[in-house]
Amino acid sequence: MKKAFLLVGIALVLLVVVVGGSYFWRQRQLHAALQAAANPLVTVSATKAEEKSVAPEATAVGQVVAQAGAVLSLQTAGVITGLEFHSGQAVQAGQTLLQVNPGALPGQLQEARAQAALAQSNFARAQKVYAIHGISTAALDKAQYDAAAAAGKVQALQDELANTQLRAPFAGVLGLRQVNVGQYLTAGSPVVSLENLQALSVDFTLPQRSARTLHPGAQVTVQIHDGDRVEQYDATVTAVSSHVDADNRALALRARIAKPTGLKPGMYVQVRLQQAAPQAQVMIPTVAVSFHSYGDFVYVLKPGPKHTLIAHEQPVETGSQVGQMTVIRSGLQAGDEVVTAGQVKLRNGDAVRINNAVTL
Repeated sequence: MKKAFLLVGIALVLLVVVVGGSYFWRQRQLHAALQAAANPLVTVSATKAEEKSVAPEATAVGQVVAQAGAVLSLQTAGVITGLEFHSGQAVQAGQTLLQVNPGALPGQLQEARAQAALAQSNFARAQKVYAIHGISTAALDKAQYDAAAAAGKVQALQDELANTQLRAPFAGVLGLRQVNVGQYLTAGSPVVSLENLQALSVDFTLPQRSARTLHPGAQVTVQIHDGDRVEQYDATVTAVSSHVDADNRALALRARIAKPTGLKPGMYVQVRLQQAAPQAQVMIPTVAVSFHSYGDFVYVLKPGPKHTLIAHEQPVETGSQVGQMTVIRSGLQAGDEVVTAGQVKLRNGDAVRINNAVTL
């Protein structure tokens, strides 16, 4: 009987151990599952900081200007009788663009030419008579001055008649026509703009601290976005302002663009001026930097427990941007792995997994 009670007691103890162990094992698994659900792995893209040779440079926003550009107008008022151009046309220097009604000018010019011919004939006759002492010196002088006055009147009328035509002062491309045939054109009214697109410059300003590196002949790079591409042009500084602007303490510069194909006056561009020899700099993609008013930072990935990666918020000091890369002056070293996509889902200390095969 005692042996039977002993066996029953052992069986009960074993049952309690098995049930209790099973319960505690399930609780542990549940606790681990809850922890995993509370702190799931965050999928991010990442890359390593690289050390590259970068030249210190100054950047500015500039505006493209034409070295030869003007809004054309006439000095003479009148009704437009002829238009010999269309909008956007390429023209040569001296090409006639517009004609206004000359009125009585052609008749006045013809009369003036006849009077000038008569005055010149009288002067020639007076010279012959004076040679034989037939007239006084005063009479000869009067004949000479009459001839000169008549010739001057002819020249004045010719110039006035020429002003009834608008001619291209230089070769270039016309803008949009602003007048029509039959319209009365007042003196000085704009007719059309003319720009020489083969000779373009860029005007920009740089802070006074860059003054020592600014001089005519300095090479600059001009960039403009064309859709998803960035077009780049070489330019040479041709002029530096002789004084610093008192309002913004900046120097104005003008650089001539070597081959300005595709650019037009008025475009905004980015100008880059190399200020020193290239130096080794730590660089990361600009998308990896979180820019904030209280300071810029990146997420650096470091090894964690059980072969995981932990994201740590790392303050950084950023420098210039070169294309899609940003120079990091302090806070990172070459080889540090930083998050480039998925930062919005991260908090400091989160465990992550890297997937660079997809865009996040």
